[in-house]
Amino acid sequence: MAIVERILNGIDFICIWTGKLAAFIVIPLMLAVVYEVVSRYAFNAPTIWSFEIQRMLGGSLFVLGFSWVLVQKAHVRVDLLYQRMSPRGQAILDATLYLLLVFPMWIWVMPKMIEWVQHSWVIHERSSISAWRNIIYPFKTVAPIAIFLLLLGLVATFIRDVRTIVRGKRC
Repeated sequence: MAIVERILNGIDFICIWTGKLAAFIVIPLMLAVVYEVVSRYAFNAPTIWSFEIQRMLGGSLFVLGFSWVLVQKAHVRVDLLYQRMSPRGQAILDATLYLLLVFPMWIWVMPKMIEWVQHSWVIHERSSISAWRNIIYPFKTVAPIAIFLLLLGLVATFIRDVRTIVRGKRC
């Protein structure tokens, strides 16, 4: 059992540090926003790149935070019922939903997402949203990496929920 606990703690460590490192994306994101606002309103010289940078950095920050939020148990829940349940009842509900909804959805989505990213790399995809036409395939690559990290966190959470179901209390 000690090896399972070490693996679960390793997954938590990876998810937490990915979230902490991803938080630094806020710095260039804020710089891009401030630069655009000053450029646009102080000098009447809007940029063609700021919106794209904000979209790519904001999206990366958002998806890279998924696994960290899961490990911190901070995802949105319908707490009216959930908070009134025992730890075992919560674990049963969580494990059931993971098995019936979450895992099947990501097993279906992940291969399609990988194809989407591979195609983007093959064609050296560029954005068509602005005149800047920046490359976007590196940023598209962030999505499957983030989802893989989320799945790791979900597996660890699922294993802990199964232990809670068996033991009747949170471990």
